Amino acid sequence: MMDPILKSFLRCVIAVTGSLLLSQVSLAADIEKLVMTCNACHGQNSVAQNNAWPNLAGQKQGYLALQLYAFKDGSRKNPLMDNVVNSLSDKDIQDLASYYAGLAFSKPAAEHLNAAGQNVRANCVSCHGMNGQTVNDTWPNLAGQNQDYLYQQLISFSNKSRDSIIMHEIAKVLSDQQMKDVAEYYQQIGIE
Repeated sequence: MMDPILKSFLRCVIAVTGSLLLSQVSLAADIEKLVMTCNACHGQNSVAQNNAWPNLAGQKQGYLALQLYAFKDGSRKNPLMDNVVNSLSDKDIQDLASYYAGLAFSKPAAEHLNAAGQNVRANCVSCHGMNGQTVNDTWPNLAGQNQDYLYQQLISFSNKSRDSIIMHEIAKVLSDQQMKDVAEYYQQIGIE
């Protein structure tokens, strides 16, 4: 039996390869083709099955567009995403961001929340809201996001391999355990 993470990774590699071939045939793909490419890693319902990848459903439109542009211009690095976004037009990016922002995302709260993570959350609420839902279109919602993904992003902000002046300052004061706790907390809280 193949390791589930390896299996997910191989699916993404196949999807990215397929995406590259598709982009050579047609630079202007319709939204359905674009979404099929994204779904290979981010899930059929835009809820990633691999905890290391982000859920896209219900994310802020402005935030999604900014991240796609960052992958495209190289200011945000990810080998899988780098290859996917190269052929996207500005219209494709805006269409994808609008599509994913328009998808409903709900998740029941876990029975027991990580109390240590809830305490660390105090560093997050001014931007990401009391319930992990931000009011600013260019900041990401955190509620229900995958724990491993959030943890890796905090590490990237703390070591400055991902750019954000605000997040650099916040992440650099968090211990590794605090990053794990707050990531787990945000994955656990519900979205109705």
